[in-house]
Amino acid sequence: MNARLNRTSWIARITFLEAIRQRFFAFLLVLSAAMVVSSVSLRFMDFGHSELKFVADFAFGGMFLFGSVLALVMTAQLFFAEIDNRTALTLLAKPLSRTEFLLGKFLGTWAVLGVFVFSLAFLQGVILWSRTQELIVMAAETGRVAPDFSVSGLAAFAVLQWLRLGVVAAMVLMVSAVARTFLFTVIVGAMAIVAGQLQWLAQEALLKPSDASIVTKSLLWVSSRVIPNLQQFNIGDTLVLDPTAISGAAIWSVVLSGLFYLVSFLALASLAFRRREI
Repeated sequence: MNARLNRTSWIARITFLEAIRQRFFAFLLVLSAAMVVSSVSLRFMDFGHSELKFVADFAFGGMFLFGSVLALVMTAQLFFAEIDNRTALTLLAKPLSRTEFLLGKFLGTWAVLGVFVFSLAFLQGVILWSRTQELIVMAAETGRVAPDFSVSGLAAFAVLQWLRLGVVAAMVLMVSAVARTFLFTVIVGAMAIVAGQLQWLAQEALLKPSDASIVTKSLLWVSSRVIPNLQQFNIGDTLVLDPTAISGAAIWSVVLSGLFYLVSFLALASLAFRRREI
């Protein structure tokens, strides 16, 4: 057991170091940080929402957008780099199973996504705190109620965001284990992410009474179970600005759902990779 953990952690460590040195990671991190910082200067576009809500939503949207691109491209690239360079044959010729290889790749990629998410969350926390202090002073001068934000709520959302990107990475890794080319994986993975973002539509359609055929209802039911609902993780503004409005049970429901899909995709990826010819 210890030997398996050591081999998996060794692959994860190599994958992490390889990914963290890539210019693509640095580029997306800088671009995302710039978007988070610019959220304050764009607060005049709040469209009737509170200022802190707009700043939070704008930054959280950028975090998921660029995080999804990073999870999609980096996961596929790191996997196919081993396959195309034939280094996977050398690694798997040693006492390293395909499951350990795949799990190590995922953990290394997920660790990089953690660096990405928590770095941006820390920057977002600094910006929200700074702006909150300014608004408190303005509220004291005008006699209004001062806004506030929850640091623990921001930390909880960062963990949920990390889990969501982990689900995306596991889903892309499953596609990579079946696909033969990097381009095909990126295209299918992107379609899966979009489907996950729109999955709530299938759930709403199932809840509404309609005259749809049995086949249509069956397809909606299957899609609502097979494809993860990535929209359920979009509770950042509630956690940060009004944490009492959401119950702990609802948060744990999102966590358990994310973990279920993450483990399921990794299990399917392992099963497919075992049958794959390298």
